[in-house]
Amino acid sequence: MSGFIRYLQQWEKQKTRGLYETAFPEDSRKFVDYYYQWKIRDNEIIVMEEDQSLRDGFFHVMIHLNPYTLRINGRQEKIPYLVAVATAPFCRRQGKMGRVMQYMLRDLQQKNVPFAFLTPADPAYYRGQGFVFFPDMNLTGMIQENGQGMIQAASAQITYAAEQSPGFLNEKRKYRAWSKGSRINWRQAETEDIPEMVCFSEKILSERHDMVISRDSYYYQRLLAETAVEHGGVLLQRYGKDLRGMLTYAVTESSEAQLQAIVEIKELLLEEIVSHKEAVSICRDALQRAGALQTPLPEIRFAFERMMVRITSLAALVPLLKSRRRRSLSVKVSDPLIEANNGCFHIILDGNGGKIQRTAEEAVAEEMDIASLTGELWKDCSVYLNEWV
Repeated sequence: MSGFIRYLQQWEKQKTRGLYETAFPEDSRKFVDYYYQWKIRDNEIIVMEEDQSLRDGFFHVMIHLNPYTLRINGRQEKIPYLVAVATAPFCRRQGKMGRVMQYMLRDLQQKNVPFAFLTPADPAYYRGQGFVFFPDMNLTGMIQENGQGMIQAASAQITYAAEQSPGFLNEKRKYRAWSKGSRINWRQAETEDIPEMVCFSEKILSERHDMVISRDSYYYQRLLAETAVEHGGVLLQRYGKDLRGMLTYAVTESSEAQLQAIVEIKELLLEEIVSHKEAVSICRDALQRAGALQTPLPEIRFAFERMMVRITSLAALVPLLKSRRRRSLSVKVSDPLIEANNGCFHIILDGNGGKIQRTAEEAVAEEMDIASLTGELWKDCSVYLNEWV
């Protein structure tokens, strides 16, 4: 046997743990325990199996496909989030991962899966596989490092320049007065809060974005377990009995070399408009009120990662997308990894959805590779994807 690529059966998935721990030594044992308890229940794992890997007792190459239900312009699709993309150190730079990746992408196309997404450790490598960053990815607290940068929030977006406008200042005063009122409180979320958390997050995110991960009770059961092993949790902001905000965080404990704990804010969902400075203040206030701080003044970071996307089935993707203005493309598409995406197409996007049909080569106006077309198709789609694993 040499270089045989296949999906693992359920009973075999635990055998990938050795490669996971080798490839991702930064993950704590508790986190890996969590991952192999929760994530392999319903994911798929594709591996390359070789004689040597059988002798070693663990696989040398793997990709985990963790399923998420995405709501895209009102329609639900099950989409794989690619994680634990790993090659054993002594097998790297031999083209093995490229072979597994191509096999997987072609298989997704055969299954009419429109796309896959991931958080890249090495964006350059994934660009070589046809992945691109989502053009319009809005995440709470994401800051572009320039003077005119935009602060993206799940509930609203503002520019630094707008912060001094009378309307904005009034909103800030209103929020500051309300947030410091005696009826406001923050506390750790518990299992019995999950139904309310589902309703709140679904309302906020679906109103603001075209593409989001659908959140159900199991989503938050898993999130509470995930944050617990990261010394964090989910905090709920209430005004009286009303849920007004949610904060998801993890804590990196201080050590001898690092005297100060670091709190990573994974998500801040609020109904109100806030600036970045206020977001930091709100997070620190929330952690203090909920008794979640181990040190008085920890460093607070917004741990939001931009994600990359790869079209697997162009024919399945286009009908899911919409555009706020009518756009028409007549394009010759080249995809070196997925043959079915090659050809000449006429694509129409408008407020009712997308349409795609093959056309004659003489009718096309331009040529694009699959990566360039991805950016063009998604540029009117507000995307909110914010996951760890």
